[in-house]
Amino acid sequence: LLPEAAVLGVSKGLKLCAGVLIPSLFPFLAVSSFAAASPSCGSALRALSPLMRRVFHLPAEAAPAVLFGLIGGFPVGCSTAEQLYLQGKINEEQAQRITGFCVNAGPAFTVTAVGSVMLGSIRAGAILFAGVLLSAVIIGILLGLTAPVPEKSSRPSAGGITNVQALVEAAEKASASIIKICAWTLLFSCAAQITECFGLNERVMLGLKCVLEVTGGCAAAAKQGNLCILAATLGWGGLCVSCQVLGSVRRVKASTAVFFALRAANAALAAVLCGVLLRFFPIDISVFNSISSVSAESFSYSVPATAALVCMCAVFVIDLDRSKKMC
Repeated sequence: LLPEAAVLGVSKGLKLCAGVLIPSLFPFLAVSSFAAASPSCGSALRALSPLMRRVFHLPAEAAPAVLFGLIGGFPVGCSTAEQLYLQGKINEEQAQRITGFCVNAGPAFTVTAVGSVMLGSIRAGAILFAGVLLSAVIIGILLGLTAPVPEKSSRPSAGGITNVQALVEAAEKASASIIKICAWTLLFSCAAQITECFGLNERVMLGLKCVLEVTGGCAAAAKQGNLCILAATLGWGGLCVSCQVLGSVRRVKASTAVFFALRAANAALAAVLCGVLLRFFPIDISVFNSISSVSAESFSYSVPATAALVCMCAVFVIDLDRSKKMC
């Protein structure tokens, strides 16, 4: 019925996938999958055991899902939690809690895309990221209050998957995950473009964009210059992000209703925390750039992703050097 709008929406979605999602999410998906399966990474992440156990009431094995879920981008935490659950490293209840709070916007998107490009202020992006990150951490702590503190993890066994096998599987799983993410992004980008043909008023369109898809929602909210609305949009993540992770939520047998309730709570808490942070770190409204488009080249890379890749490669090389001598 609306072929031109549908084609335009899919075209915008393809540009978003190629310019933003694949460059920023694929490295985190691959690294987090490798960290969840690799014996050498498991040994290195045991250093986070006290934090995992005392703060979130989770075992050290959950560290990849929590760490990459909080800084890696929306779907990374849930997909890693599902992988850890299927490997038997965390139990069902622990996996369900992780999917409840490790659905977070990474700094590459929040600080650079939303802050620098959409608002013209890196400081605004940093405040948004701090608010969303604090909201996720607080919800994670609250979810674990009634859970018992896990026992200290024992040393990993010598057998099991090797680093090379973990690397191969990580590339395959990351590829499958990024295809699913792009498929949902194209669908919702098409739907968002079609809604513009209905002649709805500006406020209704703003609400629809913020509910449906996080990138378009943030671009529309940036025109209003209200950081609390932007924080709520990032905290909610959009139905597009929810659909990307619902497969993992279902496979760990978490409640879909509880998942969406926690997303709404995360949005409300992120908005409140952003308002509190703005009282201590005020920002002049004049710094904002009211633009509706985002340049993919401006944030198609991720400094945290690069650092994570370098660290994981170093651990991988060191482990190979210690465990095997070459003639």
